[in-house]
Amino acid sequence: MFLTSLILLLLVATFFYLIPLSSHFLRYLWWQFTTDIPVRSGVVISDNSAIHYQVYGQGQPVLLLHGGLSNKLSWFSQLPALADCGYRLILVDSRGHGLSALGQGELSYRLLANDALAVLDQLQIGRTDIVGWSDGANTALLMAELWPQRVARIVSISGNYDPAGLTPLAQQDNFELSTGLKYWLYRWWTGAGAKLSELEKRLKKLWRNGPKFSAADLRRITAPVLVIVGDHDIVTLEHTELMARLLPDSTLKIIHNGGHATLMTHPEQVNSLLREFLKTPETHCP
Repeated sequence: MFLTSLILLLLVATFFYLIPLSSHFLRYLWWQFTTDIPVRSGVVISDNSAIHYQVYGQGQPVLLLHGGLSNKLSWFSQLPALADCGYRLILVDSRGHGLSALGQGELSYRLLANDALAVLDQLQIGRTDIVGWSDGANTALLMAELWPQRVARIVSISGNYDPAGLTPLAQQDNFELSTGLKYWLYRWWTGAGAKLSELEKRLKKLWRNGPKFSAADLRRITAPVLVIVGDHDIVTLEHTELMARLLPDSTLKIIHNGGHATLMTHPEQVNSLLREFLKTPETHCP
């Protein structure tokens, strides 16, 4: 009887936890079905790998870079909110995720940045705003450091500049590969399928060793940066606060009760911050 009650309680708790995610995903599906915003897909060959992307709209460009072990669908709560403002949104499936090929060799943030630049080059976008989450945030900062002429503004969500900025539990997890239900969830969510084990092995090696921005590296990034982090993130607040202080032109926003997936669990707050930071006279948010 106790075990049955416990299982029922866990199921009820899970249901109520997922309600916000489910409602926003249903809203995204309805928007996809009803919107008249033009959408097109493409592929670019970068370092012998096919990198897939989607483009929504025709206005001011905003590049959206998702995190590791995810895919471009991570932005399901942000896509309607930003596209309806008149932006041109470029969603990229990171190497090995979604429809993009993993390719050969080790992963690096320089490689991921090159992939993103290849997409921008194919679309003939010389300069863009970038919204990056987790690995996407780290990639965006590297792009701003190495190619400042290509980056206008950055929103860094749950990014880190050094592996030491992760919580001890997250650092420990980077030495372990997924098993059981977690493995099958990642296999589906990443789109990697049977290639998940290889993708995860390369990603976790990347996370154990990078990114590696020095204080001088961060001070060289002149683009305005909105830094967003949850107060229960796997990136520590101390690390994020120091990163924000080192960036010459940054604003720090902390999401109360937010974890590492605030863009999905706290979309209203995140979307409000994005709209305010990215707005221009040409945008028209409803």
